[in-house]
Amino acid sequence: MPAEFDFSKSIPNPWFVAVHGPAYVRVVNKDLADVFPDNETMNAALRTIAEAARRTAPQKVSARSASAPRASRKRTS
Repeated sequence: MPAEFDFSKSIPNPWFVAVHGPAYVRVVNKDLADVFPDNETMNAALRTIAEAARRTAPQKVSARSASAPRASRKRTS
């Protein structure tokens, strides 16, 4: 993009969310945005947190696979 383009007075596109959907838009508070110098750094940090959460989150178990083995009955004569 040419350096002579001036975006200092530009405004966000109000139709972006309506066209693309909310899955593409996340609003980050200013104090958090100041911590990360760019998108790549923020995405790497979020991926690290997501991976840690996946490892520590309890696994979902279905009722079928969670049942305990049945005790065997002894036959009485």
